[in-house]
Amino acid sequence: MWEYDWLAWNARASSPKNKWALERWFLMYLHQQQNVDRLALAVMHRLMADDKNIQVRVQSIWVDGTPQAAFSPKGHLPHEERPQCELADLLLCVRLESPNGQLQREQAMLIQAKVASDHDELPGGESTHTERQLLEDCDRNQDITVYPGVKRKKPIGDYQLGNGANKQAYGLHDCARYLLMANQRWGKVDKAFAPLQVGWPLCSGKKQITPPEPFLDAVMSMVAGTKPELGREIKTGVDALNCVWTKMVNDLRGKYLPVTMKGYNKQRRVRTSADTVKSPYLVYSVLSESRNFSVMSDQWHTWLSLNWPYLRHRSGLARIMYYFKQVLPKKSRWDHDKRLEYLRKSGVDGYEGIKIWSDNSNVPPAADSNMTDGNGPHISTLVITIRGLEPERRPD
Repeated sequence: MWEYDWLAWNARASSPKNKWALERWFLMYLHQQQNVDRLALAVMHRLMADDKNIQVRVQSIWVDGTPQAAFSPKGHLPHEERPQCELADLLLCVRLESPNGQLQREQAMLIQAKVASDHDELPGGESTHTERQLLEDCDRNQDITVYPGVKRKKPIGDYQLGNGANKQAYGLHDCARYLLMANQRWGKVDKAFAPLQVGWPLCSGKKQITPPEPFLDAVMSMVAGTKPELGREIKTGVDALNCVWTKMVNDLRGKYLPVTMKGYNKQRRVRTSADTVKSPYLVYSVLSESRNFSVMSDQWHTWLSLNWPYLRHRSGLARIMYYFKQVLPKKSRWDHDKRLEYLRKSGVDGYEGIKIWSDNSNVPPAADSNMTDGNGPHISTLVITIRGLEPERRPD
């Protein structure tokens, strides 16, 4: 689903939505346990291709509603009422920990989600216009007042971000991105691109996103730091005291309990990826999307050998295909999509799994001391933790 599993995406788009708008319906889908596991496994696979001894955990924290922001756009006069709109749909956080679990670096990015017909073009509409004013043209040297709901009561806080990277005085380019979610298919290019695309407009006021990239690629860029403009660092300790961006993120995250929410089909507020992934559907779909089948870590080879030890001398791709021929019904004419759809619906588990996290307990990370003690969280949050990618930095 994160890359090319259009069958699963289209099944979600055409399923009964009850009272929810399509945008929330898709965001709820990303919060499902299978998709949380899917993202963790995909990140793990990308990193294991570099022979890194790492662990990955993904946590999705769901919130009913989105925070609102009152702001001053470019050219706004002091006597005019400030416009107000949704701040973002999702907060994406990437945590890099040392092998012993000490936080080394954290990046965060606000995500404004939009259901779109084209993979590289933002939709129109009045609400989208105001949200674009906030993300692209807000005055960073004026307060952005964030509220938990549409009523301007009990604000979460006032945040004056100040000039950003390259002395940026307007817009949140260093803190935010748009997430385009396909409305069943992309109009211009059909299914050549993944159903989730991340990007930023070519210039303010233009609809075109240049260049869009798959959601997973954006996550991996934040992990590797190859695109420093994707997300902004969350400070810790003394450095956090004077960082307005850090305060905003921590206020939005708040503190939370792993409760069950009655209003969302009794789904859990917090979903955490499994320590070990045993689903052949998830393994098959991740491996089938691999850019290079020949690049497989020892753990993937071990997984295949445990299930089919007499295949140890075959290539990785040959063993994968043989394994799934045994799992799938004897339908010789089934193509890739049919095999994937069967595995998705069957829910069958393999004998052995891919271990992606070593802790026995999957509780969410403890709230940082800088986070507020008020009612939270105020925004749905996706936290991706990678342990062991960076060595521990010891204080001088």
